[in-house]
Amino acid sequence: MKHEAKVISIQRVSSFRLDPILTGEEAIVLRALASGNSDRQVCSLLRINPDTYLRMMRDMREKIGVSDNVSLIAWAKQRIQGVDQRIDTATERTRLA
Repeated sequence: MKHEAKVISIQRVSSFRLDPILTGEEAIVLRALASGNSDRQVCSLLRINPDTYLRMMRDMREKIGVSDNVSLIAWAKQRIQGVDQRIDTATERTRLA
């Protein structure tokens, strides 16, 4: 009996970046904010100096073209919407049975 070789194709697609104009670090900070963390919590969780954080926020506002952090977070939530929907296969099987 002859076995055929099976080829598995794995593609890494990163939906982590919100926009190509943002750096990876900026995207991480913005996602942490969009998930409901306060400025202080983001700095603590990501171990970012508050001055660095403020500079990153200013840079992101300029890149996106908004004037305040609330608009920036709203923009991020809109971009993230639908990207992080994960399915727990064990839970799905239980619901389907």
